[in-house]
Amino acid sequence: MMTERDSASTYLFDAYRQWFPTYLRTVGLLLAVVAVASFLMPHTYTATSSLMPPETKSGAGGLSSLLQGAPIAVGLGAGENKTSMMFAEILESRTLLERVIDTLRLRQHPLFEGLPDYKLREVLQADIELDMKKTGSVVIDVDVSTGWLPFWGKKDMAATIAADIANQCCRQLDLMSREKSVSQARKTRLYIERVMASNRRIVDSLQNIMQEFQQSNKVVALEEQLAAMAENASMVGAALAQAEIELALTRQEFQPSSAQVALLQTKVDRLREQYGKVQTGGLVQTDGFSIPMDKIPALSRQYLNLTRDLKIKEQINAYLETQRLQEQIQEEKDTPAAVILDVAKPPEKRSSPKLSVMLMLSWLIYTAAFAVGIPAGAALRARRRNVAAS
Repeated sequence: MMTERDSASTYLFDAYRQWFPTYLRTVGLLLAVVAVASFLMPHTYTATSSLMPPETKSGAGGLSSLLQGAPIAVGLGAGENKTSMMFAEILESRTLLERVIDTLRLRQHPLFEGLPDYKLREVLQADIELDMKKTGSVVIDVDVSTGWLPFWGKKDMAATIAADIANQCCRQLDLMSREKSVSQARKTRLYIERVMASNRRIVDSLQNIMQEFQQSNKVVALEEQLAAMAENASMVGAALAQAEIELALTRQEFQPSSAQVALLQTKVDRLREQYGKVQTGGLVQTDGFSIPMDKIPALSRQYLNLTRDLKIKEQINAYLETQRLQEQIQEEKDTPAAVILDVAKPPEKRSSPKLSVMLMLSWLIYTAAFAVGIPAGAALRARRRNVAAS
């Protein structure tokens, strides 16, 4: 005897068998529609590039090395490579997006033409994805869609521009990380250049003061001038002493009014006049290099002070120039450089939509709906019959 349960199972089996041909026809039509839609809907192409961020350097040369050896740690970094985390912020920045847009001229590209700048930046920001690996490398994925009806060369354009954007992102990330990375050597170099500029102004001022001092006081080479003046003074002084002795001896032999005494007296008077000129700044009026003896101590002191200050500043500038070159070399060493591991190439296959996945999902969803719909429909019809019979 057939139970009620067996009767329901038989009825359900008959319903499946009755509707199975319809299922086959409709599922085939559905898959055909999905297949056609997959060729008409926007196709997305994904290009991938990767790079290794630069390692953070903690060493520095020149004056910077003094800071490294300080007993108290100066905040120059502990060697931790934070560039990978910084890349994510740079990639989301408006500056990077604008550089990519300007470099690749995306405003004139057929796939982006007509978009306002803010919308173009939003599209790029949504299409660019950054993935940081545990090894420290950074992977950049760029998705570019063709739009509906992906024909007339849109697929090739999307694949090519996706690779171009990925590669340009790598280059701009490296460039901007270089710009944002300010090494201790660079800071020191900039400080040295400021000190050197200030010192040059002081040297120029001291040189002007020295020139005015030399012109107004007839000082060219003080030591040589003093030596020449001393030699002249000694020669005139010796001649004067000799003439005075001769005059004294002649006065003992001749009368004061004699011609010999008068001649020697004239000689002594002239030598005394010359000796006085030596003391006051020159034997003749056209002598431009003699210095009055009474001014020599003060002038010597001023000249030596000016010379000392000028030489000190010049030596400081020579030392700073050496240090500046050292820091400039160290700065080039400290400039971080990312290593591009993989250059993006135009993808040969689209990343979406995937036809096989779309067909499989469509079939599963429709089959699940069919499997649920047949018992539900059978139960609904049975209920209506029971209601009608009662």
